[in-house]
Amino acid sequence: MKKIILGLILIGLAMQSYGQDVLFQAKIKKEKVPVVIIEAIDTDFGDFEMVEFYAIPIEFIDEEVYINRNIDSDEDYDTYQVILKGKNSKIVSTYNKEGKLLSSVEHLKNTEPTLEVRNAMAKAFPGWIITKDHYKMNYYSGKQKKERYKLIITKGKEKKVVFMDGKGEILKVHQKLNLELKKN
Repeated sequence: MKKIILGLILIGLAMQSYGQDVLFQAKIKKEKVPVVIIEAIDTDFGDFEMVEFYAIPIEFIDEEVYINRNIDSDEDYDTYQVILKGKNSKIVSTYNKEGKLLSSVEHLKNTEPTLEVRNAMAKAFPGWIITKDHYKMNYYSGKQKKERYKLIITKGKEKKVVFMDGKGEILKVHQKLNLELKKN
């Protein structure tokens, strides 16, 4: 039995290391990013600081994604990813080499949920108080934006984690356990 479990663990680790080889990104300096992308970021996310830059070896052809493993130089990259930071927020944005925004994922901490979300929370969980919140928005070129909220709510000593969409619909609820470790 021990040999079977050990074998399964080794197979899982081997598959994971193979899976990580499929797509990679190369960290690059700001100077290597095309000027048109830097200008687009300034227009799209002017209040955010650009902190990291990556070149990604994928190509979008007719809305299909292809991995290009034969990249010889920095000029051959078609896709760039930029990490932006602001106050209590982080954005991961992906651009093509012409400066078109392909996607963005925005993470905000301690931001007030919309009135619609707060009203839905109050209706679904009367007497509960929002103690922490996180906001995540996904945007993909030509597609509808998806808004998600992660709310930690309390009522007395009880805690729950509630996931809601931007319209206030509950997606998932977790009971949060308060575990106290005893010191010896």
